[in-house]
Amino acid sequence: MNETRRVLLTRAAAQAAPSLVALRDAGLAPVLVPAIEIEAVLDGGIDEAATCLHAYRWVVVTSPNGAAAILAAAERVETQLAVPSWAAIGASTRRVLEAEGIEVAFTPTSADGATLADELPLADGDAVLVIRGDLAGVGLAQALRRRGAEVDDLVAYRTIEAPPSSVALLRAAFDDGRPAAVVFTSGSTVRGLVALAREASIRVRGIPAICIGHATAEVADAAGFEVAAMAASPDPAALAAATASAVARQPVEVP
Repeated sequence: MNETRRVLLTRAAAQAAPSLVALRDAGLAPVLVPAIEIEAVLDGGIDEAATCLHAYRWVVVTSPNGAAAILAAAERVETQLAVPSWAAIGASTRRVLEAEGIEVAFTPTSADGATLADELPLADGDAVLVIRGDLAGVGLAQALRRRGAEVDDLVAYRTIEAPPSSVALLRAAFDDGRPAAVVFTSGSTVRGLVALAREASIRVRGIPAICIGHATAEVADAAGFEVAAMAASPDPAALAAATASAVARQPVEVP
């Protein structure tokens, strides 16, 4: 009987459930070792922005974490969500918004900030609220301003790499031998895992890496990982399929 192959999933714990389910459905045994944590930024003005959504032509949300943050703020201040037009950077972000009954008016043809900035339907002087994390940078807001928009750029959450609570989880993940692959969902998960491995004195760079996209793959490659596959799209099913295919091509280690 074939043993189910174990793979490390480095996604933040709060966002990991869909990926865990998809990996199990693909015939794998995922082991969650969160290489990052997501922390809400409550003093950055998100509640104030949520009370003024009616003043914006567009609310642009750049990640599922950003979507969760603005939804939580809207609930705290009891504001209406249907007033502005909503734009989501990709399908995962769109799903978070639509699950709360929000009609998403725009999603770019490619799930990246540059494409969103180029394709968002704008009129000169449109008021735009950008909801992002601390690692996303100001490029999207700047590009929208160059197109004539009046942009409020709001950092709604911060990413903490290598949370200390995950050191023990990483050690436990290696108790039964080396996993067959590691699944990275952002550049920050790559950096976080490397830092956790350093703390735990565990060698992880020899594990084949499955990456959610080109940007993550570039970070993984630069960190010394062999990128075995990239997902065809960022959704959990595509990531799981890429992982299962890559793992199936690798020999099973005999103890």
